[in-house]
Amino acid sequence: MADHNMHFDFNPHHRVKISGAELEIGPSRVRLDETLECGEALGVIPAQTIAHASEHYTRLTNGKCQPQFAALVFEATRQPRALDFYFPLTQILTKKERPDFDQLVQHIVQQPNFDLRLIGEYGNLTPQIPTSAAHLVAGHLAEIFFYRRDILERFLSAPRHIWLYATPWAFERDGGQAGGDYHADRETLQLVLSRLFEGFYEPTPGVAPFLHEFGHMLDFFDAGTGRMGRSYGLLPGLHPQDGAIYTPRARKLFLKGKQLELERYLLRYRGKAKADDPLPIGHPYVFQNDTEFAAGYFEMFFRNPNYFAAQNADLYQAYVELFGYDPRPAWKEDFSFYINENRNFYLTSGQKPWPPNLKVPES
Repeated sequence: MADHNMHFDFNPHHRVKISGAELEIGPSRVRLDETLECGEALGVIPAQTIAHASEHYTRLTNGKCQPQFAALVFEATRQPRALDFYFPLTQILTKKERPDFDQLVQHIVQQPNFDLRLIGEYGNLTPQIPTSAAHLVAGHLAEIFFYRRDILERFLSAPRHIWLYATPWAFERDGGQAGGDYHADRETLQLVLSRLFEGFYEPTPGVAPFLHEFGHMLDFFDAGTGRMGRSYGLLPGLHPQDGAIYTPRARKLFLKGKQLELERYLLRYRGKAKADDPLPIGHPYVFQNDTEFAAGYFEMFFRNPNYFAAQNADLYQAYVELFGYDPRPAWKEDFSFYINENRNFYLTSGQKPWPPNLKVPES
C-alpha cells in the first residue's frame, strides 16, 4: 500500500466523492489503495476506510447527504480532534479543557435522555446512525453549555427528542416543515440529516440550522418544571422561575438589548430612520414573534459574535453572561452571510420591513 500525504488541517471542510478507484477530497485525488497522512493527532488513515464511511452515508440517505472530510475521518478514526472544525469553541479551549470537552460530548451521546433518532423513508434507522452525526449533535450541545453544565443537566433531566431524517421526503412525510423545525406538540427538534452539515463546506463555519432550531427548543423548555412547555421568547436561565440556573444579570441585559433592537426595527418599519441610525442586527423574520427572535439571535451569537457585540453590547453581553463565555476570540472573522443579508434588506432591497410582534417584559 502506497503512502499519499494529505494535510487534513487545511481541508476538513472539503466534500468527498468516490470516483472509480479514486477518492476525491476537494481538489485532491487519492487512490483507494493508498493511505492518508493526517498529522500527529489523527495518524495514518487508509483511503478505503474514508470511502466506506462515505458509502454508509450514501446508502442511508439515497445520496442526499455528503458529509465533509472531517466527519468521515472521525468515522474512520473515532479521534475527537477530527471534529474540532465544527465547534469554534475548541479553538480557544485550554490544554486542560480540550479533553474535558471530548468527555462532555461522549457523556451527552451516552446520556439516556439524549433521544437522538434517524428516521428513513420506510422506518426507523436509528441503529445505523453514523457515529459522526451523533457526535455533531452532542458536540453542539457541549459547545453551548460547556461553561454552564447546570443548564445542560437541567435540560437533560428528562428525555429530549432530536430526530434526524435520512431524506427530505422522509422529513416531509413525517410532517416536517422547511427542512428543520421544532415540533411543539411532539416536543421534538426535527432536521433533515444533510442540514446538519449544510454550513460547513467553507473554511469558516456558516449557516447553522441545528443551532436555530435548538434555540426554539430551548425557548420552549421550562427550566423551572423541567418539562417542555410554551414559548416565552426566553432561553433557560433568563426566567425568574428557572430556579437555580436563573441568571438575573443576563435577564436584565437581555431585556435591555431586546428593547433596543425593537426600537431600531420600529424606526425602519415606520420609515422614520435617519441615514446614520444603527440597523437592527436581525432580519425582519426574527421580529415577527418572540420565539423567532430568541432562536435567531441565539444562532447569531455563535456565528457573527464580533458584529453582534459591536451593534448591541448589552444584548451580546446577556448571552455571554448566560453561557459563561465570549465566543469572539474563536472567530478571526465572522460568518458574514447573515450580516450582509440582513443589512441588504434594510439598506438596498427596497422592501418594507414586516410588522413586528415582539413583547419585552418590563423587568
